[in-house]
Amino acid sequence: MRTWLRDGRWISLVACVALVVAFAAPTAWQCVASPDGHRVCSWVLDRTPSTDDWRSFAGAWEAARISLRDFHQWPSWNPYHCGGVPLYQDPQTPVPGVMFLLTFGWLPTPVAMKLWLYVHLLVGALGARALLRHHGANIPEQVFGAALVTACGFCSEHFGGGHLSFTPFLFLPWALLGHRRALADARWSVLTAAVLAMAVWEGGTYPVPLLIVALAADTILRLGDPAARRAFAVTLPLTGGLFALLAGVRLLPVLLWLREHPRLMPLDDSMTVAEVVLAWTARAHERPFPGHIFVWPEYGDYIGAIPVALFVAAVVAAFARRDDGARDRRVDVGVAIALVWCALGNIPGFSLFGLLHELPVYRSLRVPSRFLYPATVLLALVAGRALADLRALLLDHRPRRALLRAFVALECALALGVAIDLVAVNSPRLQVGADPPIPGGRASAAFHQEGGGDYWRWPTYPVRGIGTPVCYVAFDWTPAPQLWQGEGPQQRVEPADGGTARSLAWTPNALRIEVDLARPATLVINQNTDSGWNTSLGTIDRAQGLLRVDLPAGRHTVTLTHAVRGLWAGALLTLLGMLASAWVLRRALPGRVDGWRSALSGRLFVPDSLNPAPPEPSPSPIGPPPPAA
Repeated sequence: MRTWLRDGRWISLVACVALVVAFAAPTAWQCVASPDGHRVCSWVLDRTPSTDDWRSFAGAWEAARISLRDFHQWPSWNPYHCGGVPLYQDPQTPVPGVMFLLTFGWLPTPVAMKLWLYVHLLVGALGARALLRHHGANIPEQVFGAALVTACGFCSEHFGGGHLSFTPFLFLPWALLGHRRALADARWSVLTAAVLAMAVWEGGTYPVPLLIVALAADTILRLGDPAARRAFAVTLPLTGGLFALLAGVRLLPVLLWLREHPRLMPLDDSMTVAEVVLAWTARAHERPFPGHIFVWPEYGDYIGAIPVALFVAAVVAAFARRDDGARDRRVDVGVAIALVWCALGNIPGFSLFGLLHELPVYRSLRVPSRFLYPATVLLALVAGRALADLRALLLDHRPRRALLRAFVALECALALGVAIDLVAVNSPRLQVGADPPIPGGRASAAFHQEGGGDYWRWPTYPVRGIGTPVCYVAFDWTPAPQLWQGEGPQQRVEPADGGTARSLAWTPNALRIEVDLARPATLVINQNTDSGWNTSLGTIDRAQGLLRVDLPAGRHTVTLTHAVRGLWAGALLTLLGMLASAWVLRRALPGRVDGWRSALSGRLFVPDSLNPAPPEPSPSPIGPPPPAA
């Protein structure tokens, strides 16, 4: 503890916390200008912003919350949206995200969602701090990078717009840190695999594939180094295998769903390098973006002119230098350039995004400008390391102590100025308007479809027991046109003179209905059908839009239940992944891993003498990095 206090690490930690608090403050206390010019402030922590994406995620959160808390069911089916739609297998649903599981039972949905946002912002800031510290950055350089990663315009535009599934983008610094430290100690592969798996659990539909691209670019650009190739022979299989296992509880059900309902997106957008620079430097912009099919918030990523200028200077310096660290700096620059290239989209000539779009998962991605956030993380790393290199250069020439102190003071002013600028420009966009609070209390056990309601009320529907045919989801899903609206029976028999049906019990995932049929007939439920529905009697007709069950004549009690396909198999994979991760952390010591590499080299008939000597053993995968100069 004394060492931690003495070396000043607490300063950067406190600075990261203060940065997050300042940046996220408008989501709790919002101040807006009134028509008479006065500034009016109000408490909005318990109110979601007034965007359709916030409402969509709040409604999904509410549906999952009441399924678990009020009906004691796993959130498999969402009857309150789109006439009924899968909930857990929706790739963007925040279940089983850790923050959801920790908060759904005791916090109102808007408060819990904002706490989710605060925690992810802090994780991103601390990740940038750790990554830059690993590369020799001092405290102001770490804070400078944390400000760019956490308070950039991408975070304010997308998080303020309601893209809760984009918050796992903030895991990238940790994923990159684990990936790079695994070159010396394979146990760090567990960190990379774990953060990628957590992004899957949290519904990170864009973060996961884009983070993988960043890690893949970092890997490819290091293959020229024999030591890196030697390390990757073990770390890449470890990272990939552990990720697939740890993510299994969510990944397997989602992949089964996407195979049944593929989401194939067109290549229909592109940017120029000048527009990327504009996205990074424009403090304000009209909502439309002429020449593009999306609005400005899909492209905006304000970080300011000074960080961009530092990045450009660092790119030039990286290719001009010829010292021992030049290769590593060029890798950072190369990864940043590759990510910007992806953000350009379907450009004339060779499109890197177009190449990615041929891969199975990437065919579902539509907006290439979302690569700007990973590119921003690499920009922060490149610019932060450039400051550290300049400081090291001053140390090499043994300047007067006063000159070195002046440079560090300049770095402090730079970090503080960038942080203040980003908070002032970007943070107001985190809370756009404020919807009325979502009512609390237990959810209604009654249910009916109601058409024509205002969409802003949709997050209140789960508690009120109301479904809507209005659909706002990120995959192809069409509500059945036969849905009927209004209170009254939500089941019927076809033909009408075939018998009667009476509801005995209703929950989101299970229906119990008593039928009395004079002859074989069809029980029709006022919800969409889905492959996850099962019946205790008869046969489900899955070709129809509504949930229909063909039944024999007689008096029966029919139970219909919805289950997540692949859930138990995925849960087993995740359990195996946890056990495997514990084994790797305990057993994959550097010396032992070197023996595995030697054995692998022998099996592949590669003389071990061709490989360089292994790195010195590291005592712990989570030990402190080398001290900064």
